[in-house]
Amino acid sequence: MTDRSDRFSDRLLELEQKHTTATLRERYRRAVEAMLLQPLTPALTLLHAGVALAGLVGAGVCASLVVGEPDTLPPLSRAMLTLCAAFGASWSLWAAGVLRRGAVHRRRDRAAAARMAFGFTLVALLMLAALAAASPGPSALVMLVVALAMLVTAAVVMLSHAIEQAELRGREQVLAVELGLAELTEVLRLQGRARD
Repeated sequence: MTDRSDRFSDRLLELEQKHTTATLRERYRRAVEAMLLQPLTPALTLLHAGVALAGLVGAGVCASLVVGEPDTLPPLSRAMLTLCAAFGASWSLWAAGVLRRGAVHRRRDRAAAARMAFGFTLVALLMLAALAAASPGPSALVMLVVALAMLVTAAVVMLSHAIEQAELRGREQVLAVELGLAELTEVLRLQGRARD
């Protein structure tokens, strides 16, 4: 799914470069950047460091189980552990990237996090369903309930992200209207000076 707001932003910037002053362009660029970049506070830094560390530890534990377990480990269980190792490594890399930049990009970083959460959860749900089908019993029902709860949580994360992106697009369009008004005011002011 492509983000139409990026194309809209590109068109606005192109129009802006043709018809606005450098001061207005810089003001708009700073306003959009301030809206999209959320600098890391100490609490957010700690949170992202915790995510990076937890992802790394989880990936290491799961990878060591995949490598160290005997060949009697069922292939589906091995695949599930491999998925969990990839999941932990991806979260660790994502959080490390945010920490390196010192800011969360509200469009790119949060979109990546929401897609990772939903995608990995969906695949994990399918694998848990296959594991439950392979070993029916009371534990299978518990696995399916836990997997369904994880899927609902991931869907809520995706929905929250979609709502936030719609809000950001709306705010970006308001900034574009403000820029247009500032440009019109500048043109009218210059025309008024030319008449005087």
